[in-house]
Amino acid sequence: MYELAVKALSFPVLLAAFLALGGCGSGSSPAAPVDGGAGDDASTDGSTQDSLATAYPAFKVDAPQIRKNQGKVLASPVIVTVTWPGDPNASTWEAFGDALGASTYWSATTSEYGVGPSTSGPSNHVRMTQPLPATLAYSDLQNLVLNTLQGMQSDAGAPDGGAPNPAWPQPTFDASGDAQTIYSLFIPATTTVPDPGDNISLCTEGGLGYHDNTVLGGKPVAYSVTLECNSQTLPDLEETAAHEMVEAATNPYVESSTLGYEGFDVPHYAWDLYAGFGAGDELADACQNWWDAYFQETGSFPYWVQASWSNAAALAGHDPCVPQPTGPYEGMTLLPSQTSTVTVPAVASLMLTATQTQGFKVTVGQPLSFQVGYFSDAPTSAPWKIAYDFPKDMSISFTSLGNGTATVAIDKTSGQNGDVANVTVTVKTKGAGGFHVMAITWDPPAGSSVYGPHYLPLVLVDQ
Repeated sequence: MYELAVKALSFPVLLAAFLALGGCGSGSSPAAPVDGGAGDDASTDGSTQDSLATAYPAFKVDAPQIRKNQGKVLASPVIVTVTWPGDPNASTWEAFGDALGASTYWSATTSEYGVGPSTSGPSNHVRMTQPLPATLAYSDLQNLVLNTLQGMQSDAGAPDGGAPNPAWPQPTFDASGDAQTIYSLFIPATTTVPDPGDNISLCTEGGLGYHDNTVLGGKPVAYSVTLECNSQTLPDLEETAAHEMVEAATNPYVESSTLGYEGFDVPHYAWDLYAGFGAGDELADACQNWWDAYFQETGSFPYWVQASWSNAAALAGHDPCVPQPTGPYEGMTLLPSQTSTVTVPAVASLMLTATQTQGFKVTVGQPLSFQVGYFSDAPTSAPWKIAYDFPKDMSISFTSLGNGTATVAIDKTSGQNGDVANVTVTVKTKGAGGFHVMAITWDPPAGSSVYGPHYLPLVLVDQ
């Protein structure tokens, strides 16, 4: 549910800030790598078997899928843009909402899931006349949306006086009675919204936005929030708005029993564990940690946006985050013949139930060896390098869980399409929950310390 400032904060801070809120937005690795890097690698000469590969990708890619759940999406979304007095970006947000639905960005990120073009326009622009208070709780914002739609007080406790706030357009409904409207709120930097978990400002923690729903007349109604934090540039905020609009359309009723696209499929439970569930398992969340997910659109929608997960692209061995950048995609895949069916134990403190999934069984002191494959969807000009992350802790819902310790060796840390790396993991101490998460990592931008690398999560279950 949350979009975080992944370009400014480390992974542990991101996780601690948002997992308890069921999040959307930016996911994160469970913790910073403690010995991630090439490890005890035996071969780093960049040699490649790419000349032997005749297919792109060279392997059937073992790609995770984000679950459909009950499949509730907005087939005919209507965007209502709400701003407050003194917002210098009000016209930008209105133009953004008006142009979004016809953009190639919107169709690329949502049409695969049954979402149609969004609509907006001057009748859906709301400029509030009374300012918001200096502090506005998460629940206050939810009540603000509900009370305003019910025609009740719409200033969230701001002093009376001055021109009354305008009424908001009422939600539209489809033939099934599902609300199709997204109320897109842009909260000025003069108002602090605390994290409901620790009461620290979301802007301070790096949270830039989220989406949620309220219930009007027994019907859930979606809204999104973009926090105009002083620490962020306008392009940062545009990326946040794009992220939240995609998720509000593809998983609009997050507090209801009818969900849209959220959570990785059970065979790829490792992705949920590694990303921290709510911080990394909606469509835009799944891509937000990667440097190449951020770019500026052109033409009639010239805004900065964030790419979003495509189940179809992932299965085809392309970049799973769309719209896809130009050039070949470089990836890594598990070879399913190497894995087995394992049961990740329940952990009451993290609200995790026992889950049967794809993974590896490990015994303390005994090496586990398996292979991962290098693949690309077109010829590449040079090899790419891989490493690993075996974090010290996992953190879910503000609760940390020891991940145990291990040594990791990779015999081929540079390769191209068709190459195979042998990975050897030797667990030294068991995980506190009876399992471990780790990841094969690759493709960080050169010289960058603010983006995470791409990752291939794995789960190891102690025997």
